[in-house]
Amino acid sequence: MSQILVDAITNLSVSNGVLRVECAAVGANGQQHPSGTLLIPGPVAGHVLQALINGTQELEKKIREQQSKPPVGNA
Repeated sequence: MSQILVDAITNLSVSNGVLRVECAAVGANGQQHPSGTLLIPGPVAGHVLQALINGTQELEKKIREQQSKPPVGNA
């Protein structure tokens, strides 16, 4: 399985019923370069995007909960 680092989305398009999300990453020189394309079948695109939103919100909630807990082992 390949991994794509997404620092930015450079283009969105739909062709032949497939949502294409062109992604870019920032290199060591600070410039963006293409990092890959997400291909999402049109009929499930809404579900995939909603799952990303929901998952991100859950992660943010867990991070906030962890940050609000006092450090363990400090007396």
